[in-house]
Amino acid sequence: MAKKSVTSWERDVVDEAKGLRAQVLNMSLLVAVVVGGAAFVRTLIDAVERGAWTVLGGAVVMYTGAVVLLLMKRLSYAVRALGFLALLYIVGVLALLAVGYLGAPILILAGQSVLASVFFGRRVTLIALGLNLIALLGVGAVLSTGLMTVETLDFYEPTVFMNWLRITALFAVFCGIAVVSVDVITNHLSQSLKDQAELIENLKGAMQLRDSAETQRHNAEKRLRESQQMPKL
Repeated sequence: MAKKSVTSWERDVVDEAKGLRAQVLNMSLLVAVVVGGAAFVRTLIDAVERGAWTVLGGAVVMYTGAVVLLLMKRLSYAVRALGFLALLYIVGVLALLAVGYLGAPILILAGQSVLASVFFGRRVTLIALGLNLIALLGVGAVLSTGLMTVETLDFYEPTVFMNWLRITALFAVFCGIAVVSVDVITNHLSQSLKDQAELIENLKGAMQLRDSAETQRHNAEKRLRESQQMPKL
């Protein structure tokens, strides 16, 4: 059985989708590095002062990994995207072990699930959601049984304004990534709809010209037949 041939138009659509996802990945990494720089420095200082080594390790892994993935553009899209998702997952689990189910680790894992949907689609998203649920329940089981204890709760003590600055920076990073991702996609969709509308108008104009030419041809043929049927003098 002959294989179904792929038209040039289909290849263009696939390449365009890949380019759009790569653009979202690059923008997400850029936001993580630029906006997350302040949060990384502040978290680094506080973690060293309080001896929160799990938090320190998570911050170093997250920021270093984001910088490497941002700069290593020679790697394939799949490797960079999966690396970013794995990075967010590891940091989310470390954050759960460090501070429990506070807002920061939940925000990280939720952001990772959303990005999985943007980067790869339904199948990888379901896998990411499943792994995140397993991580939440697994860490919850470990902490509730006393096998491990939360490293530091005062790291996010609400009466300390510096902690609010750190949380605000984390919020800015992950919400910034989500906003940039949605913005890139919606702008692309808007441009695509605009291009399709222009194409439809052009097709309508071409069809009108064709109909007009067809009418003129029929009229010319009719006049020719009538002239041929006229009796000769």
